[in-house]
Amino acid sequence: RTPGMRLSACTPLWYVVYRHRPSARAVIHTHSMYACLATLFDTEEESDCLRITHLEMLKGVGHHGYDDVLEVPIIDNRPTEDLLAGQLEEAIQKYPKCNAVLVRRHGIYAWGDSWEQAKTQCESFDYLFESCVKMKSMGIDFSAKPKHGSYRISKKRVVEDFNDGEEKKDEEVMEQTAKTKETDNDNAV
Repeated sequence: RTPGMRLSACTPLWYVVYRHRPSARAVIHTHSMYACLATLFDTEEESDCLRITHLEMLKGVGHHGYDDVLEVPIIDNRPTEDLLAGQLEEAIQKYPKCNAVLVRRHGIYAWGDSWEQAKTQCESFDYLFESCVKMKSMGIDFSAKPKHGSYRISKKRVVEDFNDGEEKKDEEVMEQTAKTKETDNDNAV
């Protein structure tokens, strides 16, 4: 034991993560402004998670692809961090696919299988939260599928105006999109 040093107030929270995520070897806690702001989209402050979809950086947080829905749990802040342990444990159990928890008006806890992965997770989450804050300011719903765009080619596309060559192109694009999605999901961290 190092003289003059004391355990962090976060120590009980790290143990909660390690107990419920045995592969985790590092937990990072930050007071990111974007993480804090992301907890305030629900002005009533009752939401227990933040939902994000159709952003490329979803691949950076593990177990998610571009068109998946990431659910990041949100727990309420307390006067001291050690008092967050019960809520953190419930959130980790309720949202097993996520490797981070937001603390309302406070910040984020993110973890990974190494300190390098935890750092990457933390940076990816922060990028997503910044994107959400900016999208919200533009009036874009970050929790909804895009309504338009080449990604959303329907299998029942009207072909009256197309000749055979263009129809084939549509089929090839749909096929390539399906292959890309499979590859993205296979390569997710």
